[in-house]
Amino acid sequence: MSEQEFWTADTHVAFGRYTEPNADGDGGEEARKTSRETTDTARRWPVNNNSMRVSIGGRRRSPSDTGIVQAGLDGLDIVLAVDFDDAKLEAFSKWAQAAGDGAPGAYLESRDPAGFLETGLAHQSTEDIRFAFAVRGVSRAVTHMLVRTRQAAFKQQSQQGTWQGDMPEFRMPESCWADSSVREQMIGAMVQAHRAYNYAIESDIPYKDARYILPEGTTTFIFCEYSLRTFIDMYAYRGCIMFQEELVFINREMRRLLVEAHPYLEPVIKISCEKIHRCTFQGPERVEETCPFPWATEADRLYRQPDSGYDR
Repeated sequence: MSEQEFWTADTHVAFGRYTEPNADGDGGEEARKTSRETTDTARRWPVNNNSMRVSIGGRRRSPSDTGIVQAGLDGLDIVLAVDFDDAKLEAFSKWAQAAGDGAPGAYLESRDPAGFLETGLAHQSTEDIRFAFAVRGVSRAVTHMLVRTRQAAFKQQSQQGTWQGDMPEFRMPESCWADSSVREQMIGAMVQAHRAYNYAIESDIPYKDARYILPEGTTTFIFCEYSLRTFIDMYAYRGCIMFQEELVFINREMRRLLVEAHPYLEPVIKISCEKIHRCTFQGPERVEETCPFPWATEADRLYRQPDSGYDR
């Protein structure tokens, strides 16, 4: 099937989509009728009738049901919830550095962890150094990005097992908040989404189905576990200011907390460009108008996407 054939009206019907208006200008009514029939058929498919809902579990209210609209980075809370012991890294350091010489007793004196981390020996050992952060008030839009770090582990607040409440907390980017007309439209859309969500809840729709209408700006809680090696690798790219503001703030705050607890990590956990003094951002956007580093120039980027539209 060609791409053109895939996006035909019949395919749209199969996926429950509306078609473009037909030649008579009636908006494709026949296709919409078929779409509704398809949807009705789908409702007769087997479902889990024991899914959490008001009639089964009652109202297990989310603690984020505050009615607050957080602007920009307001109300974001990040803590180093589980730390690691420096003695563990020190033990890895002295044994790993002595191993190449057969680990003679004279080599097993305490070694500087910072010096160890700068060597190639550290890569495997840092996989066993683990810690975790608790992040409260982050938007669902940003947790979708946080969890892309595949070697990390995440536990997130469930919208399936809890009622999100009458007006769950919502995060609005600073750019949207600063424009009063955009702010008004977004808040209006948010209120309508919350009404639709609670209408579904009152109709005894399962939480996991009703949540589909909730905005991506709905805030949540997530527990993020990393090995030291994974965090170093993640921060090297995602600490870059060119990413979404909320994501950058969280990553940089995690780094700040970690370096505060273990100062010798400061020269190790860096954005990759800080180590080579060349821009390593791989996205299509121009860096010169955003990044404050003196080496953030279009002419000196390692990676560029030609014909992206940002070159004009």
